[in-house]
Amino acid sequence: MRPASRPARTSPTLALALSGLLSALLAAPLAAEERPLVPIQPDHWTKAELNNFRGTPSYDETLAFLRRLEKTSPFLSLSFYGTSAEGRPMPLVVASKEKAFTPEAAAKSGKPVVLVLNGIHSGEIDGKDACLILLRDMALGNRPDLLETMTLLVVPIYNVDGHERSSKWARPNQDGPVDGMGFRTTAQGLDLNRDFLKADAPETRALLSLVAAWDPDLFVDDHVTDGSDAQVTVTVSYGGEPATPEPLRSWLETVMRPALAEVGENGWKTSPYIEWVDPLDPHKGIDPGPTEPRYGTCYMPLRSIPSVLVEMHALKPYGERVRANAAFLSALLSRVGSDPAPLKAARAAAKAAMKGARPGTPFVLAGETDLSRPETIDFPAYAWEQIVSPVTGRPRLVYDAMKPMTIPIPFYRHAKATVTVPRPAAYLVPAGWPGIEEKLAAHGLRFTKLSEPRTLAVGTYRASDAKFAPSSYQGRVRLAAKIARAVESRTVPAGSLYVPLDDPLAPVAMHLLEPEGPDSLFAWGFMSSALETKEYIDARVLEPLAAKMLAQDPKLAAEWEAKLKDPAFAADARARHRFFYARTPYWDESVGLLPVYRLDAPLEPTAPAAPAP
Repeated sequence: MRPASRPARTSPTLALALSGLLSALLAAPLAAEERPLVPIQPDHWTKAELNNFRGTPSYDETLAFLRRLEKTSPFLSLSFYGTSAEGRPMPLVVASKEKAFTPEAAAKSGKPVVLVLNGIHSGEIDGKDACLILLRDMALGNRPDLLETMTLLVVPIYNVDGHERSSKWARPNQDGPVDGMGFRTTAQGLDLNRDFLKADAPETRALLSLVAAWDPDLFVDDHVTDGSDAQVTVTVSYGGEPATPEPLRSWLETVMRPALAEVGENGWKTSPYIEWVDPLDPHKGIDPGPTEPRYGTCYMPLRSIPSVLVEMHALKPYGERVRANAAFLSALLSRVGSDPAPLKAARAAAKAAMKGARPGTPFVLAGETDLSRPETIDFPAYAWEQIVSPVTGRPRLVYDAMKPMTIPIPFYRHAKATVTVPRPAAYLVPAGWPGIEEKLAAHGLRFTKLSEPRTLAVGTYRASDAKFAPSSYQGRVRLAAKIARAVESRTVPAGSLYVPLDDPLAPVAMHLLEPEGPDSLFAWGFMSSALETKEYIDARVLEPLAAKMLAQDPKLAAEWEAKLKDPAFAADARARHRFFYARTPYWDESVGLLPVYRLDAPLEPTAPAAPAP
């Protein structure tokens, strides 16, 4: 579907036939303020443009096209920042008028650095083809407003292995590209947009290293929606709470609203990313929900990087989606480049706040939608009705694209805290947990290792009543538990990690190490062995000890009798055994003690940055 207000697109074939005429016209004298457009040569049309958006270029075809652009312009550079699980180099394109093709050169230029990530779900590849068009225009000199005002980093394909697992039968809910779409996950079956904090995939660790090196000023993550239908082609989410600091939320508002307005003026309808409060009643509004830092656009704000989630509407034709995606990126990037000072100032303020927060300051680990703070938006909908699915037997909505309508609905973009913890001055991770060290290093967090044992009063976390998920998720079995906090004297061995929080990346460290965080290392199962008993006391040894304890301690005897009145406890041999075992000197007191201690005051001077693994 093409919006009526949008001018018809000249086909690549016709454009090629007219290129000579266009060149002649461009040779004519022009007013000083007019800038000639460079004609697009045959090998500089993208594959999607040439096949009328039936298909997207393969990994090899994409690299070949980018190499042509690199030869065309000295201001574009193709490099590789990592290797996928199947061994494919992961491409990165840097566009810079100063040829600032390294993080150091980009920082010296003082211009904003923008990272656009495409193909994290490689069937959702609209952003790649949109970026190829923009990069082509920059290479030809037709977009000086972008080339001259920023350092643009484009990851054309993030999930490179999934991209090459292309099939006409992938993404059944999406309208093209009909010649084939990539697969959602990596070769390991990992969804890279659930991996930002736990960083299990080599692709994730490579991207984290890239982000740590370049420290981009803006992150844009290109996706395609699923689910509901509506008139919109472009949906977005940005400034998500509670992850995004206030300076970044305010800056995003100043650029996103006019950028989206420009996209609308060019003929494409936009809306917030559609997640219905009630999937059976759109009148109740949109709830994007507070997201966890497993997602890219929630993780990046923890590094004081404002983030924009782009979700092109899956039910719109592929060509329309690509062109609208390019139009949105163009509108956003042109505003970033034209006035970068507010962005730089917002990031500096956010970093200073994260680095300078005092120990004891409340820190929000998790939130939920605040339904008491709706905003009303005019939503470009289609008429709908509710039916009962003959397959599932459950109700669902069907939409009538022949009946467009605009309706006022509530939009709930604000969140309220559900889990808040006091910020420590630092963490200690006892020696013997190399997996935790690897994760801290992968995120570029600073730490040092104790050169000798230390006996200290530390804050401890003890987990009990652990509830493991019934099945694995993203290759791990998640869990939740009751967390008891205390202050204990513990001897911390040499080689233990000291992780100071006087750092702009303190939010990343807290989400990793605070066990109540929704994506903490504990929640993902990295510390589960700390909950297990490794020794065992036989009943023949325990029974006389239990009899002696009951005889000598009337209070314990009363507690035992009360427990036996609970039928579930009385029938649970393991629970009865543990009741007494945990009260004997043979019990391992470290069961449930998590390998993370908190300090309310610094232990030593600021540690240097840890090298990436």
